[in-house]
Amino acid sequence: MEIVPQSSLWRQTTDVDYMRQDGREEHPSHRWVTERLTAVYADTSFSLLDCGVMSGVTYEAFQKAGLRVDYTGIDIGRSIINDCREKYPEARWHQMTVTDLALPDSSFDVVNCRHLLECLPYYETAVREVFRVSRRHVVLCFFQPPREPEVLVRRESSGGYVWFNRYAPGPLEQLLSSLSNTVESVDVAHDRRLNRIYFCTK
Repeated sequence: MEIVPQSSLWRQTTDVDYMRQDGREEHPSHRWVTERLTAVYADTSFSLLDCGVMSGVTYEAFQKAGLRVDYTGIDIGRSIINDCREKYPEARWHQMTVTDLALPDSSFDVVNCRHLLECLPYYETAVREVFRVSRRHVVLCFFQPPREPEVLVRRESSGGYVWFNRYAPGPLEQLLSSLSNTVESVDVAHDRRLNRIYFCTK
């Protein structure tokens, strides 16, 4: 009997509206990032790579805020990318994994990575990749705020698997500091959903 390797459920998902469920799109961490980028790029346009676009909610938040952003979004889910291309044809959308970005060094002013690193086997490769393609800023938002002890969980199902990790803050923040000039950290809470944002300046 042939054994077919399982793949990530995020790669297979057709639930293109997942990030609109349970108020996820209304989380104030969207507003914090949008306001911070507005302050930094108040008088100029900027380019941004959004990693793990799921439903396009971050792009919508930027548009509602009137940001002058040259936006590119990536996701490993083909259905997700096809849906975003149909809804928002003015932006660029690519099926791509954050752990192996097919992009030149320093391609974007900002790289945004929201609610994604917890869903990878581990974060280091992805973090180094987003810093590689960023010119100025990297924004990382965690729905599982890093804390001790570190817990790595791979949840299996008949259709595939998903990682649901909580990372230890020490090694993560040490890596971010080694790749940045400054690292700003803020916790944003809403309806018991705490998010941690790292705003890194290279």
